[in-house]
Amino acid sequence: MSPADTSEAVKAAAPPPSPPTDAFIIVPVRNTVLFPEIVFPITIGRPISVQAAQAAVREQRQVLIVLQKDPSVDEPSPDQLYGVGTVANILRYVTAPDGAHHVICQGVQRVRITEWLPGYPYLVAKGLHLPEPQTTSSEVEARFLLLKEQALEVLRRVGKKMGIVR
Repeated sequence: MSPADTSEAVKAAAPPPSPPTDAFIIVPVRNTVLFPEIVFPITIGRPISVQAAQAAVREQRQVLIVLQKDPSVDEPSPDQLYGVGTVANILRYVTAPDGAHHVICQGVQRVRITEWLPGYPYLVAKGLHLPEPQTTSSEVEARFLLLKEQALEVLRRVGKKMGIVR
């Protein structure tokens, strides 16, 4: 093997470049909206989503969870995603015995996507943090508590199914 061949083999085996620190690794999701401060399990199955989540875990970065407009699309492009998503911390990444990938995420803050960055094996974008509304009412608080209880129940069920929680 010549030095040139060795160099090409090293380049092929090298991990892709990391996105800039001011950019977000995008995890597109179907039929799921993550809200700030909510902990929620998300099943990811598409290679682009798995790569994105694994890169975020490996680099200890947050992800931007973004809903796609048409859930039947297998490989969504930027124009097939909504322009606002939720930054999330990945609390746990689990590969189930059946090979399914799950992330348990906690929403942090909403972000409006302002620019898509090409050249990565998964979607990457820059965006602006959106302030959360400050007005609350007893109805909003009641809905939030109900949603929180439902999310915790989902987490318990997923944990039992995966053998994490008894």
